[in-house]
Amino acid sequence: MFSCDSKPTFTEKDITGAWATDSIFEYTNGFVEKKALNDPDQNIIYAYDSNGGLTMKKEDEQRQFQYQIVDGDSLVYRDASGMFMSGYRILALSAHKLVLRKNRKPMFPGPNQQVYEIRQFSPVKAESQQPAR
Repeated sequence: MFSCDSKPTFTEKDITGAWATDSIFEYTNGFVEKKALNDPDQNIIYAYDSNGGLTMKKEDEQRQFQYQIVDGDSLVYRDASGMFMSGYRILALSAHKLVLRKNRKPMFPGPNQQVYEIRQFSPVKAESQQPAR
């Protein structure tokens, strides 16, 4: 008997809330770098509402953007005019974690290059706007 695993499908409802980056994993043609973001003052808070609004907050500054979940597994950021800014593949999304992957441009000309980053996020406590750990 065969089992077909369908790809995960996420909606705006699943991502709604505030998230802070825990770590960034960068892969460049076999070289790996992992950065832990432990200082809450240096972390950007990503607050998603259920209507496609995104507020990025860092210290006293905040910026408004739009987001959209496309095909149930991709996250797109747009500026206020609707222009594409950035796109990510959603690798995992639950009440306790959000994991996004972004393919990056190769560093060198030519084929056979893999360059990407993976960002892992944790939910943020609403009252403190600090990561819930």
